[in-house]
Amino acid sequence: MWQYKADIPETHYQNQCVKLLMQKLGVILFNYDLKTDTMSFRLTRGNVQVREIEGFRRTLSGERRNMIHPDFVEQVIAFFSGQNTERDSFLLDMKNPPTGKYSWYKFVIERENDEYGHLGAVRGAMWRTERLHDEAKEGVRFRSELDSVTGVANESGLIAEADRCLAGDGKKDVNALVLVRLERYEELEKRLGRRGAETLLVRLCNSIGGKFRSGDVLAHLGGGVFSVFVRDVMDKQLLELNAKSIEAIFRPRNVEYGKYGITCRITLAYSPEEGTRCRDLLDAARRKPALV
Repeated sequence: MWQYKADIPETHYQNQCVKLLMQKLGVILFNYDLKTDTMSFRLTRGNVQVREIEGFRRTLSGERRNMIHPDFVEQVIAFFSGQNTERDSFLLDMKNPPTGKYSWYKFVIERENDEYGHLGAVRGAMWRTERLHDEAKEGVRFRSELDSVTGVANESGLIAEADRCLAGDGKKDVNALVLVRLERYEELEKRLGRRGAETLLVRLCNSIGGKFRSGDVLAHLGGGVFSVFVRDVMDKQLLELNAKSIEAIFRPRNVEYGKYGITCRITLAYSPEEGTRCRDLLDAARRKPALV
């Protein structure tokens, strides 16, 4: 029989809740020892023993090369080595042995330093958030419709998703396309280096995408250009105010991005008056003056 929270110790109650959540999500606990290059995985669902991979970095290019999607191998190694902690999602195949059918896994990590203050181990939890079912079809889909740097849609993916809406359920709605272009991105990339710039792009995806609804489509079109396809716009003025608020994250007083000296241009285009296809909206947004 279920007991009320007051009838059981607080710590026991919290532990049970955490255990239930981990089992529900199918969480995988991991521990990576950088000194021995040994990775250990432990599933919290089912009766599965600990899986240990010795020579983790070496095996990724050998018998377990299909464990990580090829677009993410370098990023995963940097992640576990403590060099890149901004990205928190990767495409993995956790089967033993891997079959090449990848899924999105989200990570939370904790770094542990040795007695000299050097990073000695990384531990944490990971759980699957989205499955890519068909290896042949979805592998092509990933490379053709998702941006390999940020993991969000690229231009092809944006067009495919937006056109499905514009030709289907959203045909009679007012929809919008928001275009955000970072000024002098090439100069920023030279200043930060390729890895630094890529890390910044991933963070910007979270910040820009967070200003819109979960059903809207965020894309990185390359070269520091972002776009959001916004479905079923009820209030154009409110949308434009929301889009203009993106510019504020680059102001000097912003703790996260102000130090980079970035400026951006933000433009919008609407369907159906400026086009009934995503390509039309992109072209219209590129021609229009920036919001002021």
